[in-house]
Amino acid sequence: MSRYNSRQLFLTLKMILKSKKLSYKKLAGKVSFSESTLKNIFYAGNASLERIIEICNAAEIEFPDLVNLSSKEDESEFSFTLEQEKFLADHPNFYYYFREIFFEKKSLEEMERKFKLTRKTTLKYLKKLEEFKLLEVHPNNRIKFLKYGKLKWIYNGPWTKKMFPKYSQKVTELLIENLDNSDYYSSLVGYFSLPPATFLDFKREVNELEKKYKNIAFRDYLTNDTGNFIPVTWIFNILPVDIFQLETHITD
Repeated sequence: MSRYNSRQLFLTLKMILKSKKLSYKKLAGKVSFSESTLKNIFYAGNASLERIIEICNAAEIEFPDLVNLSSKEDESEFSFTLEQEKFLADHPNFYYYFREIFFEKKSLEEMERKFKLTRKTTLKYLKKLEEFKLLEVHPNNRIKFLKYGKLKWIYNGPWTKKMFPKYSQKVTELLIENLDNSDYYSSLVGYFSLPPATFLDFKREVNELEKKYKNIAFRDYLTNDTGNFIPVTWIFNILPVDIFQLETHITD
């Protein structure tokens, strides 16, 4: 965790309180000091570490997450090791479980209710994820994650090789089935010719758009606990080929 700027920390806290619709009055009801003291703390942009942590607990955000968010480390990325990724590609149900408790912040009890899991099965998942050093299980099944940030799969790694063809096919099937559904967006297969410099600009801008919304999504993940999120699957592909020419032939 990095050192933090106290004033920036409180500016970020204000943003979090606003996103959670937490007024000073509501927040004061969850801490050990008065509303006026709370207002003075935010006005000064400074407080003891103990009080900052108490405010974080009341706002339901982890102090390290707040520090990372305020210092722009919310843009950080992580990758699994080759061994971890190979295991997850071979056992995608374990990645699904990890994703739900890590990215979606579901509790073990919520997982058991949603997927109808027994506590024995829950412990099996946790033990295996701990074995691959993705998390640590502490007393009372308290989870400490050993990863932080946005996931970046290994380029041309085990997950991409095994899962990308399968998911690409499923995405295409769903798009075809939902052509009249405005919530499903696809340009289908587009084609145009571009000068080399414009082609590079096109790739760069698509990449920047993806990064922009991944950063926004991760920031919202840290600051929003309402659960009011829409799941989004996207695939951006840009190929320097004419796919129509490859798949179509002009004959006599």
